[in-house]
Amino acid sequence: MKKILSRSVIKNLGFIGAIILIAIALVYFFSLKPSAPTPKIVVVGLDGADWHILHPLIEQNKLPNMQSLIETGCAGVLRTVKPTISPVIWTSIATGKSMLKHGVLDWRYVNKNNIEIPYSVDDIRVKFVWEILSDYGKTVGVINWFCTFPAVPVNGYLISDRFRISVDKYLEYEGITYPPELYPKIYEKALKIGDRQFPRWIKEENIPNYYKMAIKELDDIPEKKRRQLAFFKRYFYQDKSVERVALDLLGSIPVDFFAVYFRLIDTTSHMVSLFIDKDLRKKWLQENVNLGGPSLQTEKKLFQNMTEIIAPVYVYMDNVVGRLKKTAPPETIFIIVSDHGFNFSTKGYNHYDTPEIPHGIIIISGPGIRQGHWLQDAHIYDLTPTLLTLNGIPIGEDMDGKVILDVFSQRPKVKKIATHDNGGRSSRKERSRDLDERVLEDLRTLGYIK
Repeated sequence: MKKILSRSVIKNLGFIGAIILIAIALVYFFSLKPSAPTPKIVVVGLDGADWHILHPLIEQNKLPNMQSLIETGCAGVLRTVKPTISPVIWTSIATGKSMLKHGVLDWRYVNKNNIEIPYSVDDIRVKFVWEILSDYGKTVGVINWFCTFPAVPVNGYLISDRFRISVDKYLEYEGITYPPELYPKIYEKALKIGDRQFPRWIKEENIPNYYKMAIKELDDIPEKKRRQLAFFKRYFYQDKSVERVALDLLGSIPVDFFAVYFRLIDTTSHMVSLFIDKDLRKKWLQENVNLGGPSLQTEKKLFQNMTEIIAPVYVYMDNVVGRLKKTAPPETIFIIVSDHGFNFSTKGYNHYDTPEIPHGIIIISGPGIRQGHWLQDAHIYDLTPTLLTLNGIPIGEDMDGKVILDVFSQRPKVKKIATHDNGGRSSRKERSRDLDERVLEDLRTLGYIK
């Protein structure tokens, strides 16, 4: 400062001139200081995670990693929308926009040739949050998110949701990953359905073989549920493969934003209601006839019973969260979200055919995040605006969500821009009918489509 402002200069300029020159010098000085870096962020999507199950397991100290995040951060219900269809909701979570804006309306659609087509990235009319972050120079890593095939270019890497089919075979298709050369490297991390290691893997994670349990303990298994249970190995192998790849890349390729999606809670929840106590199930069915659904008292008992049945899967996912926390850089913001929960109704234990919307969960913890606060009105549309604000990036005024201001320990400055969308993506890759059929088969098995 002394070199910039010599006494002779100040004397010649006079008092006013000196003040002006000092102001200029201070602006110059502070412009040399680097701006505060934005925090690293990890988003973990747990399809179907439900507070009805999480709360009692946390009280039993069975979910120490999620419990720690809750105690050191914010948590609450993540309000969702009908139809509670996963590709619709997960796309809204990652864009901040409603289905009418982003274009994913169901599990699949029928094209002009009368062929059923599962939704893919080519059907999405707006940008994902990781594309916006890439536009602003942030590095990103995304794994297994819905509707990300074919993988689009990002400032980092993207592993599409078709990757999970790798448990069946090596996929000779363009667009499984970006960059394309990443796929052969991560394929080695995928478990293979044809191996004989399933008993070892589930024993390591303390998860029961629900299919064998059903064959041994249940007298009458509906064909639909039998098929779902037979697919349990595939669903576990898919998520375990995603976990292995996520840990490898999170630990080896530093990025500003990392997102990974798991669905084992959802797929297992659909099949294991068969194990509910017979007398309790009988009461539930009687109340369906007499009351149009279970009473509040019976519903409470049903959730308690379901908690006991599916606890091992929740514990496994909590262990995954713990391993991701251990692998991530220090001072990382962790966010856990689900698209919906589950309800007991006359249609069974599900999320897509119930009188009330089964809302999801949100947990967020890390530097700059408020501690010990229960969020009251967080919505699936709000995550993308919040993520952008955490990165100092303006939110789109055409987004349907808002910034969840309650999560911040200090109120942030919310910047806005008219839109981040600029006419969509420039090119489309040729679809693979084989991959589409595999996705449709999976949806039929889970009962989502016929």
